[in-house]
Amino acid sequence: MKYYKPEKKTLGSAVILLVLLSCATPPDKPLFSPVYVTDRARFTLLPAAALEQPLDGPQQFTGTFGAQEFIMEAWVRADETGIDMALYNGMGADMGHFSFTDERVSFRSPVFPPSFKAEYLAADFQFCFYRPDALEEALRASGLAFERSDNAGADGEYIETRRISEGNAVIIEIEKKANRVRYTNFLRAYAYTLAGAW
Repeated sequence: MKYYKPEKKTLGSAVILLVLLSCATPPDKPLFSPVYVTDRARFTLLPAAALEQPLDGPQQFTGTFGAQEFIMEAWVRADETGIDMALYNGMGADMGHFSFTDERVSFRSPVFPPSFKAEYLAADFQFCFYRPDALEEALRASGLAFERSDNAGADGEYIETRRISEGNAVIIEIEKKANRVRYTNFLRAYAYTLAGAW
């Protein structure tokens, strides 16, 4: 039985071609680290074009993480190019700057720990302000359910509620009013409110 045996010249050319191709076409690498909504479910950040409506103005940012509380002022700008958020304390001192585009995400802060990942801030913002249809599709791909409902409060004020669930457990709940957004993460035990005009 005969086996095909390539000539050395052909084999050498094939090796050189493979080396050149491996250099010219590096493997695809995700632009952002995965965001773990739960210990198993990973959310892929959506493109900036999925924003529901542009935002540009001052906000008051208050929150709790476990027993810790914080209050900051923020200037938030978001449009089809990305998200930009500047954080200040009551005296106007810099507390941090967050930026997201389709190419990069970053968060620098003199008070937040270096281990804090900008992708998680981007995901929280997207859960609040990105289009429900885009969120539902992305979260379903992660094994999570997304639910949106409209209601009227006791005073007749319009309220939009968004919930992200795993099985029968609600992981995240977002309540949006005309000038206030309340975000609660039950799994990670933190919550915050953005209050301003949009």
